[in-house]
Amino acid sequence: MIAKGGRALVALSALAATIALPFEIEICGAFTVFTGFLVFVFRDPERIPGNGFVSPADGTVRDVDEGKGYVSIYLALRNVHVTRAPTEGTVTAVERAKGAHAPAFSKRTEGNERVEMTFSTAAGDVRIVQMVGALARRIVPYVIKGQTISKAERLSLIRFGSRVDIFLPAQRARIVAKRGQKVRAGTTCIAEVIDVEV
Repeated sequence: MIAKGGRALVALSALAATIALPFEIEICGAFTVFTGFLVFVFRDPERIPGNGFVSPADGTVRDVDEGKGYVSIYLALRNVHVTRAPTEGTVTAVERAKGAHAPAFSKRTEGNERVEMTFSTAAGDVRIVQMVGALARRIVPYVIKGQTISKAERLSLIRFGSRVDIFLPAQRARIVAKRGQKVRAGTTCIAEVIDVEV
């Protein structure tokens, strides 16, 4: 399955390969390889929700602050780029902020273009900050303010590698994610819930 927001790019690349075929086999081959690359990058596999607060993104945990309920995840080019809801709740805000395109793993990422989503949940407010990187040029949100979401429901597509930060209610979330850990969106538990089921 190809993620919504990436299908048009895949279709255009495949069309270019088809058009080039009768005229230039090398160009056709290049577009065919590029189409395969886009299909890989924009893949959107089904996921079975995990326990507790689940990771909003595929990738590697780059930073954790248990006191703030904070987990930061770096998405490499090889990771799935569809983000998912860490728990069920209601979308209270979806805001886009323009900015730079520094590499997602650098210290300058804080000033990058981003989409911030806030959710009201049974355990408290949850905020997810999705940032573009040097290659990621656009974030395509799938949800809108006022929408009710389920755990592991698709939230957005980040085109190519980037970074996702999540802020959980610190009094209700016991962070279990570790720096350097590999996580999968919608399935990997990054925090256990204290006294409240999610």
